[in-house]
Amino acid sequence: MSTTRLQEVLICFGKQKQTDIATANTGAGMWRFGKLNAALANPKLNTENDAEEYGKGHEFPTQSFQTSWDVSGTLEKYLGAEIAAWAMAFGLGKVVKSGATPNFTYTCTPLMPANGDAAELPYFSFVEQIRPGAGVVLDRMAVGCVIESWTITLGSGPGRTNSRIAIEFAGSGKVTEPSGIVMPAATLEKLLPSASLALSIDGIDYVSNKNIVSLETGWKNNVRMDAGFYPGSGFQTAGDATSGAIRGRLEFGNRQGTLRFTARFESGSTELTKLKNQTTGTAVLSLTYDANNSLEITWHKVSFATAEVGETDGIVTVAVECLPMYDATNGIVSAVAKCGVDNICQ
Repeated sequence: MSTTRLQEVLICFGKQKQTDIATANTGAGMWRFGKLNAALANPKLNTENDAEEYGKGHEFPTQSFQTSWDVSGTLEKYLGAEIAAWAMAFGLGKVVKSGATPNFTYTCTPLMPANGDAAELPYFSFVEQIRPGAGVVLDRMAVGCVIESWTITLGSGPGRTNSRIAIEFAGSGKVTEPSGIVMPAATLEKLLPSASLALSIDGIDYVSNKNIVSLETGWKNNVRMDAGFYPGSGFQTAGDATSGAIRGRLEFGNRQGTLRFTARFESGSTELTKLKNQTTGTAVLSLTYDANNSLEITWHKVSFATAEVGETDGIVTVAVECLPMYDATNGIVSAVAKCGVDNICQ
């Protein structure tokens, strides 16, 4: 019997959103990527037993019960225009598509129930396969997944590793095995390198001043996982109450935006002054492959929560934690993602 290497794993997931949490993407609505992390999105079956119950004449368990299912996973990737558009659209939840080949533009903002938006995030299916076909090792699809968080990290130095994205996702618990999906051809990605960064925070152009060292920005939905198990939410096998419950909805909780950066600290640097004065302003960062492939994220109102002077590789730097806040006119964040792929989150 031949040894199976984890590098053999193939993944694809919904480019288009599911019509609802229970209706899986078809192969035509999916796309295939590579990833950097080895971890699989292993479904977890939760069980209970009757050890604590009375009337058995002893304290030992005599029965075990399938109660519920969990699915979660992480995608770690070099940041490209295609995955950036997907993460912004599914992660923030509200998408307006414009443009045409080869410049589709996705303007993404957070869902706002007060404005009539749903509290449920857009759903997608996630497929993992190892040696699909006659000698299959693994072939399963998690149905009804949402993005829990995305984090973009940018660093100094050469190489692709200085522009990365990490995406955490969670699922309803519904798993289809075998998936029934024919893996599509791999997506050709267009890298958004850190060397292309344009960055302005609270009126300071950190790129033209040549003092930015690193940056991290992200979004977390704090999905209400337990609220998905409501009366009538359903079972892994429809109509089989012994097969374990699955979630019938996945809603965001108290969402959070993050922005932190490290810059060289020199004579005239204003980070400590802005911290003391609690100055507010916008933060805009953009990364570009070419005119048709780019990402621009705007935090509409930020202040500095902390600013600590230290060092990076022997150079005096200041590490700043920003506080993204809600702006009455523009909201908290917007992302404009451009790429040559149609129908993302449509």
